[in-house]
Amino acid sequence: MTASRSNPTISWITEVLLLNITFLGFEVCMPSDIQPSANHKFVDILSNGKVNLSSNPLDEIELIQRGLDIKSVEKFRLQLGWDIQSFAKAIGTNIRTLERHKKEYTRLNATLSENIFELAHLASACIDYFENIERWNKWLNTYSLQFSSKTPLTFVNTIAGRRLIRNVINSLKYGYNA
Repeated sequence: MTASRSNPTISWITEVLLLNITFLGFEVCMPSDIQPSANHKFVDILSNGKVNLSSNPLDEIELIQRGLDIKSVEKFRLQLGWDIQSFAKAIGTNIRTLERHKKEYTRLNATLSENIFELAHLASACIDYFENIERWNKWLNTYSLQFSSKTPLTFVNTIAGRRLIRNVINSLKYGYNA
């Protein structure tokens, strides 16, 4: 520290570095509609704040086995901007089942809970790439050769389909021919 005060060149470099750090701080503070980290709240929403993307996986497994609260699931669905029919199909159930859970305030079973958590993780990864939910939803509903001239949304209801979607997004993200 004393060397930087006595040497004007080192002092100037230190000031430039501090300015760059400050500038980078401003760069991170983007509007909320394009902030990549905003979508990471999906897992937090589903768990009522008990689990996040950096939590121990065992916490998520315990929550899945206990079953998700239907209110949290509905909040997640609304955040995605999906109608109930598309959401029900994506998680492998039907509207009647979701409506019954809403009416009776019961937890979902482990299979549905796991599908919803997988969808939340997929949504987080995809929205990081597309920068907002609207663009991701538009892409999900766009016919694509990678999906046999069907929409990616057609395949989101299976584990293999979600894996395919993630692989296509990673190909786009890292510049491979998708």
